Amino acid sequence: MVTGSPQLVKQTFCPGKYHPILEKTKAKTMKTSVFKCLLVLFLMGSTIFAKASNSLVEVTVKGKGRPLILVHGMSCDATVWDEFVTKYQGQYELHLVSIKGFGNNEKMESPHYLTQIRDEIITYINNKSLQHGVLIGHSMGGFLGLWIAALEPDLLSGIISVDGIPYFPAAQMPGITPEMAQNIAEQMKAGMSQMDENQSKANQEMIVAGMIRNTEKHEKVVKMGLNSHPEVVGQAYAEMFTTDIRPFMENIKTPTLVLGSWAAYGQYGFTKETITANFLQQVNLIPTATLEMAETAYHFIFYDEPEWFYGQVDMFLSKSW
Repeated sequence: MVTGSPQLVKQTFCPGKYHPILEKTKAKTMKTSVFKCLLVLFLMGSTIFAKASNSLVEVTVKGKGRPLILVHGMSCDATVWDEFVTKYQGQYELHLVSIKGFGNNEKMESPHYLTQIRDEIITYINNKSLQHGVLIGHSMGGFLGLWIAALEPDLLSGIISVDGIPYFPAAQMPGITPEMAQNIAEQMKAGMSQMDENQSKANQEMIVAGMIRNTEKHEKVVKMGLNSHPEVVGQAYAEMFTTDIRPFMENIKTPTLVLGSWAAYGQYGFTKETITANFLQQVNLIPTATLEMAETAYHFIFYDEPEWFYGQVDMFLSKSW
């Protein structure tokens, strides 16, 4: 119903005749419709982007301050850093990287997972203007951090690699090459994808027992492994065995701290001196790197020697800016 003077009402119903009140109403209605359409298109666009995204990496941000980028290791997820987050979120802005297929059962095909993860982390750092932040990675995450620092020497202010080195197999077998490791990699990839649920659980429990001395943390990490996609993890493990980034280490200009562990190797007859020497063969390729070896920790150093670990982190971060 249109209200107003009889004259205006009469004029309103004349086809093709201009009327200021009607035109204002039409304009307002059109603006509202356009706004609604744009809003719908925006929401649709966001949904489509999320569904069509080919990204392996997702990031959660916690805390405020200077940026730290945290990258978890193989068969884990970002909750591996829970204690780290509790300790540092009041001082730093923590960017927790999560990866599809690790600690979750998502699977996205990729010709080379490690390369894609590396490139997506670089893109994220650039897009979020996190240049001159510090990347802290465990195992695979440390390896990726070193790779990023070698390819983008001016991107970060520091790297802390927690038991991650440029070529993992050489820690135990110094003379091994990616070509020599190819068969091992293929067997590992096939074996992981073919395990049934019971075999996978037994395998995960065995692996974790050899990587974490602190038994209170076993269940958490076993669960992460069981939640991971076996084909994704199998391929990523194979890539670790066949990707040697030692030739690029001379390009790193970023201050780098490598925290190594040796105690788990003691179960197989290795000594601290032997493992330290093997680590140094790789760490010494990095002009700006320092190696510190944990005394009793297994691979998850932050679980087994937390006091020592956080002391090393604090000391490094105090010099990074």
